[in-house]
Order: sequence, then C-alpha cells, then structure tokens
Amino acid sequence: MSLDNARQHSDSRMPPRLQPFQEALLIQCYSDEALNVARLARRDNAGLVITARKGNFRATDAASRVYQAARHLREHNNFRQPLLLDAARYAGANRVSARTPFNGTWISDQRNLGLPVLTDSGYVGEGDEAGLRDILRRAADIKDAIALLPLHISWLRSAPALDTLLSSIEQAGVPIAVILEHDKDPLGLKNMVRSLLRLLNCPVPVMLLRCDVSALGALCMGALAAAVGTSTSLRHLYPMKDGGGGGGHEPQIAAMVKECLAYISVDKIALAAQADPDDGLWQCACEACHSRPLGQLAIHPWPEQERLAFEHSLEVLLDLRDELLPHGSTRAARTESWRAKCWNAQVRHYEVESNTDKWEPPPFLGGWLKALEPATLQERVR
Repeated sequence: MSLDNARQHSDSRMPPRLQPFQEALLIQCYSDEALNVARLARRDNAGLVITARKGNFRATDAASRVYQAARHLREHNNFRQPLLLDAARYAGANRVSARTPFNGTWISDQRNLGLPVLTDSGYVGEGDEAGLRDILRRAADIKDAIALLPLHISWLRSAPALDTLLSSIEQAGVPIAVILEHDKDPLGLKNMVRSLLRLLNCPVPVMLLRCDVSALGALCMGALAAAVGTSTSLRHLYPMKDGGGGGGHEPQIAAMVKECLAYISVDKIALAAQADPDDGLWQCACEACHSRPLGQLAIHPWPEQERLAFEHSLEVLLDLRDELLPHGSTRAARTESWRAKCWNAQVRHYEVESNTDKWEPPPFLGGWLKALEPATLQERVR
C-alpha cells in the first residue's frame, strides 16, 4: 500500500474527536507552564500536550495538576486549540510497566473535559511484546482512546521488532501516540527515520509526542499530529540509569536558529553573530525578538533570557510548520519542502563553522536526507 493510499484510508476512519488535531504542531509542556505556553499556541494548526512532572498516581498529585491546568484553560481562558493530557507514568525513577492497568479517574477526567482520551500507559521495554499488545488491547476496549506507546528504542532499530510493532498496531486498529526513548535525539540514530516512515504508514492515525524539530518532518510525512517539547526533558524520553531515573542537568539556554533547524545555545549564537553580523541567520522578526538580531538574546539576564529564547523558539517552530504545510499542498510538495530545508540547514551549519566555533549539523538532518533519497523513499513502506 502506498503512503498516500494508506493515509487516505486512515483519514476515512478518523474519529471526529481527532479531526481538530489534523496536521497540528503541538507544544508539549509541564502543567505549571501551560498557561504561558497556551498564550503562544493560540493560532491555527497549533495545540498543547500538558504533561505531568511525576506521573505515578501514588506519592504525587501531578496528574491532578495536569487536569486542573487543562480545566482552567478550557473553562476560564477559552482555549479551544487541540489539547492532550499526558500522565507520564512511563518516565522517571518510578516509571510503571506496560502491563500496569490504566487509571479510571484519569480516563474519566479527560472525557469530562471533552478531550480525546490518551491512555496513561506504562513503559514498553525491549522485547516486551506482551506489554505492547496489552496496551493496545485495553485501549481498543475503551473504544474512544488513543493508545500511548512509550517505546524502548529497539522497537524501531530492530527489523523483527519493528515488524511486530507494526502488525500489532494494525491488528488493534486504534489511534496511537508514540514516544521514543533515547538519551539524546532518537531520530539521529542510523536508519531511525526510515523506521519512523514505516510507522507513519500504519493504517491508523499516528501521533509523535515528546519530539524535537523532527516533529515538522513527521507532519510532512503523514503524522496526524506531532509535539515538540518546551525543554530537552520533553523532547525525548530519558532511559533509566543504573540505580535511578533518567534525565540529566539542564543545558545552557538555547534558541531555535530557523535556517539551521536546530536549538543552539544563546552564547554560541552571540559569538557567531559577532563574528559575522551580516549573516541573515541572525535576523528575526518574531514578537520576542522585536526585529532585533538573534545574538542579542545573550545580553538579557536570567530569567528574561530564558523567557525570550523560549518564546522565540516556539514562534519559529510554528512559523516553520505553516511554511512546510500550506493549505492544499500535496504530500509530494511537503516532502520536497522538508527535504530542501534539511539540506539547507546542513549547509548553513557548515558555513557558520568557518566564522566561529565549529557548528556540527545535528544527526537527524542526515537521517532525514538519507531516508528521503528517491530510491530509499520508494522502500519506506516495505
């Protein structure tokens, strides 16, 4: 089945509750960030995923805070953009396994707000076929649910595991939302983009959550919706460490450099802009920058610097989404537009390298370019 035919098939089966999510770029944030992020997401083709900081339903009321944040947005802020709630029970030192039962209150709370039901799934570890099938079966039993699949990276890196994953999803026939585990960028790994393209070809609606800039590529290639995290901790799922949970120290404050399709630390941007102030990379007309050069983000003290970099980056991502997926554009046009942006981004990284510190293109750019080579593209649905 071709990618276009598969997507047309899934579109014809699209539940009404999911139609507002069609091709939306979602911003994934924690509950205490939701009010501020919602202000930036009040535009067409945007939405939110509100995520619990600690989602184990035992020693914390984090899941309740997610519900209260969503309720406040709906009832008091008239936020009508697409909205999902993520219990995050799959993350951190107290993550639960895939066989852990869903929480009935979590399911009913989402229904009470008129939201799609995103299951509070546990983590699907390497080789846990029983857990994978159990999540999908229980989601199908709920009837109106999206099956959340937080996956060990091996599910997309191993050909037999990927075949099992795809057949299980097709057999269950329920919409899915996928989260990939890795300590950096999972789509920067060899052949991961090719596996993602096969996943997006499933005959069910597919969302990609806790993602980086590759969310834009996923939308171009047929994802129902995709979410970019507001921080590194929400742009992928950290693996468990020996003796504790995943995660690490927060990096330096970074901002999106649009043509590079990458988050770069504001200090590194400032050095590059100082070395070559006439380079168009540093020009930005977003509301946060007020037409000031991007390098000036570094002059602001914390927390103003963090706020401005955050707001700039979200606006750039949403603008890129609109450029890549104009209304009425074909799949072929979107694919070529994304491929061209990835190619240009690689070139721009190498051009900056000669002016200041070495700017290495992020590996996901090469992954997308390799996967979108004409010969490779024809193989992506096999």
